[in-house]
Amino acid sequence: MDTTTFTALCERAGRWWTIRVAQMEGITTQVRSLDQAEVVTRQLIARTLGVPAESIRVDVLPDAPAPVAHALQMRHTARQAVEAAVRATRDALDVLAHEGIAFGDAATMLGLSPGEIEQYRRAAVGDTPGQPAVTASPLQPAKPLSGWPDATASSKVLTVLISSTAPERTGGNGAR
Repeated sequence: MDTTTFTALCERAGRWWTIRVAQMEGITTQVRSLDQAEVVTRQLIARTLGVPAESIRVDVLPDAPAPVAHALQMRHTARQAVEAAVRATRDALDVLAHEGIAFGDAATMLGLSPGEIEQYRRAAVGDTPGQPAVTASPLQPAKPLSGWPDATASSKVLTVLISSTAPERTGGNGAR
């Protein structure tokens, strides 16, 4: 499911936070604590647009002193970079799979950590708890991907289409 991102601009108003949705004129709400801002704003937008709440992502931006605002901007930029890297890795793995490159070799080519290798491998065979199932590719690979770990002989079609959630990084010893 595609998601649309909205920005919740939050301003302190006494004991409450007033939230204005930057992309939607006149859409405002209030919350008692800032940790409620994302959920309440997402539900408001979903009701207003008549779309599922799961199709909406809300970036919460509180009015804050300059150092806090700078840290939030840097964290937001880093999150966007991670999402772009995950999409690029997913696309690269898909291309390499269609070329018949073994998963281990593809992971090595991309410099994936042991934890990332496991997450992408599980996603490739549809065994990722808590993640959306892998979607079959409309372009069938030229040959079976049985060289990839746990690929089944029933020609489970591989398309590395995992959610945009970044894979976990692991330490050098493989511990999470």
